[in-house]
Amino acid sequence: MAPSRNSSPLAGFLPYTILIAVLTLLSVVAQLVLTRVPEIGYHIDFQIFVIGAVLFIGYYINRIAPKTIIPSFVWAIFAGLAIQPFLGFLTADMGLLKVVMEVFAAIILFQGGIEISFKTFRKWFFPIISLSVIGVVISAVFFGAVLYFVLQIFMPVSAALVASIVVVSAALASTDPAALLPTFERMRFRRQNVRDVAIAESELSDITGSIFTQTLLLALITVGAANYTSIFAYFLPVVQKSTYDSLALLIVSGIIVGYLGYRIIRSFYYHPSDSEKQGDPALLLAVPIFTYSLGTVLGGAGFFAAFVAGLLTDEIGGLKKVSYFYESLISHMIKPFIFIVLGALIPLPILIAYAPVGIIAALLFMFLIRPLAVFVSLAPWLFKHQFTLKDVLFLSFIRETGIIPAVLIIIASAYDVIQSDFAISVGMWVILMTLIVEPPLTPYVARKLGIGTLRKDTGE
Repeated sequence: MAPSRNSSPLAGFLPYTILIAVLTLLSVVAQLVLTRVPEIGYHIDFQIFVIGAVLFIGYYINRIAPKTIIPSFVWAIFAGLAIQPFLGFLTADMGLLKVVMEVFAAIILFQGGIEISFKTFRKWFFPIISLSVIGVVISAVFFGAVLYFVLQIFMPVSAALVASIVVVSAALASTDPAALLPTFERMRFRRQNVRDVAIAESELSDITGSIFTQTLLLALITVGAANYTSIFAYFLPVVQKSTYDSLALLIVSGIIVGYLGYRIIRSFYYHPSDSEKQGDPALLLAVPIFTYSLGTVLGGAGFFAAFVAGLLTDEIGGLKKVSYFYESLISHMIKPFIFIVLGALIPLPILIAYAPVGIIAALLFMFLIRPLAVFVSLAPWLFKHQFTLKDVLFLSFIRETGIIPAVLIIIASAYDVIQSDFAISVGMWVILMTLIVEPPLTPYVARKLGIGTLRKDTGE
């Protein structure tokens, strides 16, 4: 929630002042402690304390951030930058961090499937599929080309760096429903289909982005990261028959495993007597982990299988008892943890060094590539007048990049085929820019286009 119009300027700036002061204090304390007692970071008791502190920081940010117009995810990244020295024990083991992020991603994608209304998904199936598949591919390919061009202005681009550009562009191509929902909850839409398509597409694009990124990573591991100097050469294998065969296996195995996960949930949560019992959330953690593990073994369909299990699941019976806890666990613990870790992964001087590249690329991403992807993806329905020009313009603007791209970048950085400093720095700048610029302006853009208004503007 933005600060009230009737509050004093001092009250409006107070939440910002509090968060900045807290993050500054954390940074100073981290530097002082590790300067005076450098060996403390190796003590297991201290490491456990730091993990507890990270969870508390995530809680505190989620409590204060809604009073500012900057999303909590951005503050979490700033927190990670502030306490980088304390998190060295965690970020040093990229293999373990990769496993943790894969588990978190499976849980998040499973919840994303639950949040999609299957009725809406069926009604707008083809526009949603077009946006989340064609739109993601267009975003990845063109952003890769733009990032390559921007980098050449500032530095020579080696073949090894080209591989990193390709992976980053694929990871950042999907959108983030978690960034949309808080804003949408404060808005009243004149056409509900615009809201429904935006949310469903953003959930599904996470799956497309994860599959696309995994496919490119596998190709890099197989053929090597320094074999091509052209951006498009890395994307060409995606259109080969062997890739389609692998994709078909992935989809089939993902649907089968996902359905199996859904049947497990149905067996335990859908029983009539469960609606009267205390809900147990353990199954909602076990099923996405189980489906991810089995799906990964069967054709690399882990993320897709977890998503399918969630998509088929309805919030009925005993599931109603646990859904609030499950959503809170993800929104208030897992997601802040991921963004704090993302902020801790790259030294501040390196992040600043890549700032010109990251900021310019992010602006072109938001205001050139995203609209191009949306207009191309929705062109058939625009010509059929199922969407208006204003609808498409609005959908072009609300394609923030967030949690799953952050996870994919962290996972990709665990492999030696890309330059992790570059990938994390540029990825972080794009994520920061989209989350800082787009959410506060979304109600303004909606009002100007006649798409919707803030609820307080309508008297609700």
